[in-house]
Amino acid sequence: MSEVKKSYLPLGAVLVVSAAVFSGHFGVGDTIFPAILGRSTGSSWFIAALGYGLVNSIFVFIAYLAVSRQNKSLFGLTSMVLGKGFGTVYTIIAVLIMGPVFILPRVSSATHEMAIAQFFPSVPIWITLLVYFALNFYLAANRSKVIDIIGKYLTPVLIAFMLILVVKGVFSPIAAVPATGSPTAFSDGILEGYNTMNALGASIFGIWIINELKRRGVEDATSRAGNIFKIGFIAALGLLLTSTGLTFLGASSGSLFPDAAIGDLSVKIADGLLGVFGKAAFGIIIAFACITTSVGLTSAAGDTFEQMSNGKIKYKVTVAASSIVGFLLGLIGLSKIVGFTVPWLMLIYPALVVVLLMALFPDFTKVKLAAQAGTIVAVLFSIGDFLAGLGWKGNPFSALNAAMPLGSRGLAWLVPTLVVIVVFLIIGAARKPKAEN
Repeated sequence: MSEVKKSYLPLGAVLVVSAAVFSGHFGVGDTIFPAILGRSTGSSWFIAALGYGLVNSIFVFIAYLAVSRQNKSLFGLTSMVLGKGFGTVYTIIAVLIMGPVFILPRVSSATHEMAIAQFFPSVPIWITLLVYFALNFYLAANRSKVIDIIGKYLTPVLIAFMLILVVKGVFSPIAAVPATGSPTAFSDGILEGYNTMNALGASIFGIWIINELKRRGVEDATSRAGNIFKIGFIAALGLLLTSTGLTFLGASSGSLFPDAAIGDLSVKIADGLLGVFGKAAFGIIIAFACITTSVGLTSAAGDTFEQMSNGKIKYKVTVAASSIVGFLLGLIGLSKIVGFTVPWLMLIYPALVVVLLMALFPDFTKVKLAAQAGTIVAVLFSIGDFLAGLGWKGNPFSALNAAMPLGSRGLAWLVPTLVVIVVFLIIGAARKPKAEN
């Protein structure tokens, strides 16, 4: 049997793919949440940024580490834990939520409200969305070039304007960081980072990267794992640096705008730092952050459904359908879409965290039972947050969550899930010697 030659991408290619992946993650939430976090935590902004980065960036890296360790996409990882049937259902729900049903409408409507409407208030939202999704389809339709287009052309523009804004805010702030801080800065940062749910996007991008590596001639699993590790690390580091810089801007410049709403704060900071150019720069940042995210998710959805259907659902069909659905739902408006999105994300995200963490074990078969038990418990406690998010707070699941540690922070699932996983790991370890005797 001939040995498969290991193949690692040259540095230039790694940087291009990493830039595309970073841009896929860096959406509207990453441009506005850190600034709000910085404003609310004041002098404790760096501690808050560490909490935000710990969950947002580290979870992204963990997701790519799990993908590289198991050489599987979201569909493969969930099927490994839940079985192919439940894995298929979970993956479909996750991809729809992170794609055409929620995220694509959210980023497109955010582009209109936070970029276009700032300068052209008379332009109706349907025109913005029509142009946006025509561009989304055009960029995502050609699978062989989508990574290069984002990584070589769109991401450098995004990063350039981000650097201008952050460097100006760091070296020449328009206000000093308040002397007062926050005793809950670290936990506040963790919660904000958790709410971005970027690890879900990372697990979906897994198939995107795997297919891209195959397209570039990386065929063996070991080489793919090594490349995914590098790409995931660079993307996660980029998210950490940008979120830390924006948190500082919120802590300093944001203090001048105590009443600015969540989306308006970042616009006011950019305007205050750089005047009209700053406002235009932030508009460009938002537009590029949103289009790169939607193109990446659209392309990843195309790859996922093509894989799950064994090629019966063609890549371009999913790309076209995603663009059409995103356009229609985007007409609802940003605030309503965010309200619809969060409960569904709270429902599916805890289970994914369990799947990703358990997938890091070298021999998954030894922890499969613990992974399954932990996933079931995570889903059980997610139901309460899901129903509460929909407005049905007077239900037994939400009451149970309220009695749990961290229940008020939307993390009621965490402690019981960890306990169950540990218990089943101990049971599995205790049963092993008996099986060997």
